[in-house]
Amino acid sequence: MYKHVFLIAVVLISASWAHDDDAHAKAQEHKKEDGHGNFAYSYDITNGIGAEEAGDAHNNVHGQFHFVSKEGVPVQVSYTADENGYHPQGDSLPTPPPTPEAILKALAYIEAHPPKEEAKPRPRPHPQPHRHLRH
Repeated sequence: MYKHVFLIAVVLISASWAHDDDAHAKAQEHKKEDGHGNFAYSYDITNGIGAEEAGDAHNNVHGQFHFVSKEGVPVQVSYTADENGYHPQGDSLPTPPPTPEAILKALAYIEAHPPKEEAKPRPRPHPQPHRHLRH
């Protein structure tokens, strides 16, 4: 029984220290801009959270961020962002399942046999309205 009480006390103390670490975390920040659209920005916090990003006047941006998950696993994501969108990369990001073989075969068939362009029907002339003759 005393082992369980000791274990619970250690867990509670550890949790309070972790809470105190976040509450008392210190940040270091760096910014740089050249006035022509180029920039660099970064920050690091003593609790393991941080990020950095740099970009240019053409909206090309690259960067990364990192933190430690609730389970104690380090997470890091790097990314680029440009005219084609946001492109993250990292081991912690979900990945889609593989495409089923039947779908791959169907796509290959469609690519090998593109639909033929149908001849467009020629427009028919509009009928002339009937004119009523008066006597």
